[in-house]
Amino acid sequence: MPEQEYLPHPQEPLFSAQDDYDLDCAERGVPLAQLANEETPERLEAGVSIGLKVLSELESAMKKLGANEDATAYLNLIDRTRKEAVQTRTVVGVVGNTGAGKSSVINALLDEERLVPTNCMRACTAVVTELSYNHSSNEAAKYRAEIEFIKPEEWRKELNVLFKEVFDDEGRISKEVSNPDSEAGVAYAKMRSVYNKKTREMLSNSSVQTLMNDKKVRSVLGTTRKINARDPSTFYKSLQRIIDSKEKGQEKLDKNGNINHNVKREFEHWPLIKVVKIYLKAPALSTGAVIVDLPGVHDSNAARAAVAEGYMKQCTGLWIVAPINRAVDDKAAKTLLGDTFKRQLKFDGTYSAVSFICSKTDDISRTEAADSLQLGDQMTELDARLNLIDEERRKVKRKKKEAEDHFEDQEAVYDEVDGSLEVWEELMSQLENGKTVYAPQQDRSKKRKLSSSSPPPRKRPHRAIDSDDDTGEAVETASDPERQALTEEDIAKKLGELKQLKKEARNAKNDAKARIGDVGHELKRLDEEEDELEAKKSAICIAGRNEYSRGAIRLDFAKGIKELDEEEAQDSDDFNPEEDLRDYDEVARSLPVFCVSSRAYQKLSGRMKNDNAVPGFTQLSETEIPQLQAHAKKLTVKGRQANCRRFLNSLKQLMLSLALWSSDDGTGNNLTLQQRDVEKTFLSRKLKELEVHLDKVVETTLSDVAEEMSEQLLAKLTGSAVDAAVRAAGPKAESWGMPKPDGGLHWSTYRATVRRNGNYAGSSGPRDFNAELAEPIYKHLASAWEKTFQRRLPSILQSFKRSATSVVKQFHTAVETRTRERGTGAARLNLLAQQLDQYSATFGDLCSKAVTSLNEGQRDINREFVPAIAVAMEPAYNEASEEKGTGSFKRMKGRVNDHVTTSKQQMFHSAAEQVRRSLLKLCGTIKESMLCKADEVYLAMQRDYTSVLSGVNVGDIQLSREERATRREVDQLITGADEHFAEVMQGELDELKDKFDAQMPIVEKDQDVADDHMDVDDFEDVDSESDADEDDDGSDGAESAQLEEQEMGGATPTADDT
Repeated sequence: MPEQEYLPHPQEPLFSAQDDYDLDCAERGVPLAQLANEETPERLEAGVSIGLKVLSELESAMKKLGANEDATAYLNLIDRTRKEAVQTRTVVGVVGNTGAGKSSVINALLDEERLVPTNCMRACTAVVTELSYNHSSNEAAKYRAEIEFIKPEEWRKELNVLFKEVFDDEGRISKEVSNPDSEAGVAYAKMRSVYNKKTREMLSNSSVQTLMNDKKVRSVLGTTRKINARDPSTFYKSLQRIIDSKEKGQEKLDKNGNINHNVKREFEHWPLIKVVKIYLKAPALSTGAVIVDLPGVHDSNAARAAVAEGYMKQCTGLWIVAPINRAVDDKAAKTLLGDTFKRQLKFDGTYSAVSFICSKTDDISRTEAADSLQLGDQMTELDARLNLIDEERRKVKRKKKEAEDHFEDQEAVYDEVDGSLEVWEELMSQLENGKTVYAPQQDRSKKRKLSSSSPPPRKRPHRAIDSDDDTGEAVETASDPERQALTEEDIAKKLGELKQLKKEARNAKNDAKARIGDVGHELKRLDEEEDELEAKKSAICIAGRNEYSRGAIRLDFAKGIKELDEEEAQDSDDFNPEEDLRDYDEVARSLPVFCVSSRAYQKLSGRMKNDNAVPGFTQLSETEIPQLQAHAKKLTVKGRQANCRRFLNSLKQLMLSLALWSSDDGTGNNLTLQQRDVEKTFLSRKLKELEVHLDKVVETTLSDVAEEMSEQLLAKLTGSAVDAAVRAAGPKAESWGMPKPDGGLHWSTYRATVRRNGNYAGSSGPRDFNAELAEPIYKHLASAWEKTFQRRLPSILQSFKRSATSVVKQFHTAVETRTRERGTGAARLNLLAQQLDQYSATFGDLCSKAVTSLNEGQRDINREFVPAIAVAMEPAYNEASEEKGTGSFKRMKGRVNDHVTTSKQQMFHSAAEQVRRSLLKLCGTIKESMLCKADEVYLAMQRDYTSVLSGVNVGDIQLSREERATRREVDQLITGADEHFAEVMQGELDELKDKFDAQMPIVEKDQDVADDHMDVDDFEDVDSESDADEDDDGSDGAESAQLEEQEMGGATPTADDT
């Protein structure tokens, strides 16, 4: 039938089911991959919140399979992935000299009027204070503090030193204790503050052991006391009652204003405090910034010094605070930190972490600023306007005086008319009572006419209105023939006239009063305009000084680094002073400098209501505190990004692996048993090659690291650096005992230093004999150390990502080629291909962690020189500190000098060898970590590729109905997760923050106020109990500490816990 040729042919479907599956595989996980590459921390954190929810759902599904081998493996992976969702702690150390306004700046940064103590108490300058965001949702714990006290053995060690300072060679209290600035005076004050019930005689008869047994002290040592409060005022008072110290200038006075020596001494906790941790809901801390008020690393208390040093090693940012009026004059950016401190920054690689804060910008002399900053042109225009205002004010004041005089005249007229009106009203009253009345007596000499329109006379008017307005009494007698009795009509007429005159006088008085008001408003306007111009002058001077200081500080900072760089380089044969060792202009430009006024910020924010307004500031931004707050948040961005991406990449890798697992329904991959064995053999061989090659990449990378370290650093460490230290050791030791005018130490300071193992911070400043001996080593190694750990080694470690990614891609290519040749597993192979990006991201994260571990490790290691030298010098210090009597100072110096001379070779070579071993051990630790992580990637690839390509995990075994249902549920959860991640990518940031902020992962646990809260009253209870049993020998301090922890509801938390 010919017509059949024109019948339509059957059409094949445009897309097959296999095509749909391939498309689904290709699109799966795309939103999560896009999110992992996002830059905005808030969007990344919203993704983490979604990811944690997805993990919980996947975990619930997998638990339905019970002890299933696959389920157990994936549950372990889910748990491991969840642990990567942590909030970053970005530690920012704040340093500054006494009086720099550091505490005031921190209070303003936290938007609190008074939280960190701002007076110059010893407790405030000695204790490290850590300030973190408070994640507790308990309103009763809106403000929290943890005061951690030193351990019993630490206090025992310090007491031994204090005893040596306070008691003389014969065991009596030294006469020097009467001098509060002497070493003995400082030590005695510290002992009396803790042992407040001990008299001078009682202390003389005490020993270290008896003082250690004091019940009050035992109740505190080794414990952590906690404070919780709803409001900052209560919190501040409670905290102060613990950390406050009663120093000179704070004594209680009697009614005559004299120091009351009989007042009851109070037990003070501050000498026993190790660190104070404060938690509050400050927006500046909400993204993970941890502000640490660092008093310095030269504390006389070794435990506190160690805490400060520990924070210094952790610092992501370092803020240097100095008053702006001294910052430039004193070259603060160049000299404030000191060469030793700056050299340490170089070793640690933290130059880029430094920010400079010029405080007290409101403290300014406009005259000096205008002259020194050459602001004359800007000031001239404002001064001219101020002169015009002065001239206009004088004119207005004259007008005001005239208006006030006119008002007084009109008021007098008004009073006079009012008086006459009363007289005539009285006459009317008498007339109505039947009496005969006459007009008041005339007084011709006082007559005058009232004319409201005439100019007001300056002389006060008399009480006469006209000829018959005299205010004499009405007379009833008719003895005067000239006088006529008044009629009712006469009086009524006169009253009408007087009322009209009173009305006119009232209006005239009101007009005069209005003129006074108008003139007053004009004066007020002129005053306000003057204040505005004066504020502009202050603002110009402040802004000019700020900009000048900013530029000068940056140049000083860069110059200080340049001098430090050239310190070692100038001894090199290839040193060329004409060539810069780094871009110092960029160093200057990149230094963040903030010129702040905490006082102006607090006042503009509505706080400090009892203080006057601060001139020169009209907006919060002018105080630069908001910029500093933003800077604190910005410092957390990189850490937040890295942590979120690490979690999201691990999550994507897990979800792709689960997608592969869930897409296998147990029907096999259409291979015969023989074919499957062949494919299994091929895959096993390739997986073995993959494992070997990944291990080889790690081995090669760390071998290159060790070689580079040896070439760039270790040879110099054990060679020229040690030689320089040996040469300088003898003269350095002798310099300590030189006369004070020649740079030496006073004998009492020398003795105090050797008694403290060579490290002492006295009234003349900190001295560390061990650090001074090690200084030549640091000088010789600084540039090489920085170059090795900040440039060369990180570059080598980062190369691991490229090499390892190349290895896994080669493996995948070989497997993919084999699979496509056999035409099996193409769809699921696409999912495996997507995993390559995740493996590459994992290798990148591994490199970043390795670099971080390298830097953290080397920061510990570069500090090993000084402790090693301290150990080597300890015998000399012990012998010198035992010297007593006549000539003891000379013998002390001799002991130390002789020991340095005889032991310097061994001392420095031993210290260098210890550092060398530590560096090699660090390389080994990093190598093991990288091997373990690479092995995790290998095991994940082995699991996924084996499952997809050889079917050995499922094989011919038909899956149970429960497992098939679980796989479908997991597949649906993964598909649904893509929608949630797409929502995060497309959502507005504000909406995302509101929606996901409460779900963000929080490391810190909420505190149970009922168990953990200890009010200051509880401290007083302990004190009162101790007073009742002062001589109780008690038990060991450690036992007391354990009891205290039980009372507090748990063990003392460590830094890692928070």
